Amino acid sequence: MSPETFRVTDRGDSRLLVVEGREYPTRYSEKVIRMLIDRKGLARTPPYLTYKETRGPHFLDPLFRYLRVQGLRGLKVLEVGCSSGHMTEYLDEQAEVATIHTFDTDAAFVAITRAKVDEMGLAKVREVALFTNDETRRLPHANGAFDLVLAIGVVEHLPRERRAHVDEYYRLLAPGGHIAILDTPNRWFPLETHSIGLPLVQWLPPRLAHWYARTFRPRQFGAVPYADFVTEGTGWRNATLTECLPSSGWRGLADVTEDAGYGWRFFRDTARSRTRRTLLPVFAALCAVARAAGQPASVCLPYLNLLLRKTPAARRAA
Repeated sequence: MSPETFRVTDRGDSRLLVVEGREYPTRYSEKVIRMLIDRKGLARTPPYLTYKETRGPHFLDPLFRYLRVQGLRGLKVLEVGCSSGHMTEYLDEQAEVATIHTFDTDAAFVAITRAKVDEMGLAKVREVALFTNDETRRLPHANGAFDLVLAIGVVEHLPRERRAHVDEYYRLLAPGGHIAILDTPNRWFPLETHSIGLPLVQWLPPRLAHWYARTFRPRQFGAVPYADFVTEGTGWRNATLTECLPSSGWRGLADVTEDAGYGWRFFRDTARSRTRRTLLPVFAALCAVARAAGQPASVCLPYLNLLLRKTPAARRAA
């Protein structure tokens, strides 16, 4: 899109992005705004200007309320997948956080996050690393290096052979530490709500899924070639509960999801659409069945939102 379709006005302590007459105030610099436009496109940039204030509290406020009740402070945090750095900004403001290490496999996102760290003085950030997908299978940190590991909207974008990546998150988690795997679309939920928005598409063979998406979502996928549709990281296959756990399964882990207000409570309290609110009694019954079967409530919900604690006994088992 040509530069004439937008302008950025400096207002001293803030900027104003104007796109076709619509105004979007932001505290980000013009440099960061233009980097976002280059990476996401002009139409998709405005939401990124407020993600720290919207996605940050939405997904992480329950976690930090829980951590405060537990009396946990001085946390060493690993953020898996910094994206544009909006969650990094949120983490830097939390009193319980001592240091932050983050990384991404997207060079543009890493550059944007590094620019934010420099310009906004995010003092707790120790590293914003750029890795290849292969490099994230063995990260350059010692076993148990972090008290808190965050993977928000990540697992569904990992390569199809995900086990080595996910095992790495648990290797780096200290005994007694917590891992939050949030905003992860559930492969076994019948309606794919993350990328394509069609029933059962995530269960289909790739070529049939491609035809299905092009036929029933022509505006988004009509011109998308098959090679782009199935490229690693597109996310439409979603993720399973098993893929969010280490190879050892539940051993050495305590599920504190519901204690922290995620799982069923999170779905109930954040349901906004009329359809979801109407169906809450149905979801409540399904979640009760899941719990009775010893499964997290999230297995019955569109998205997996999990908080797990590595038990101190895990140190002896390692």
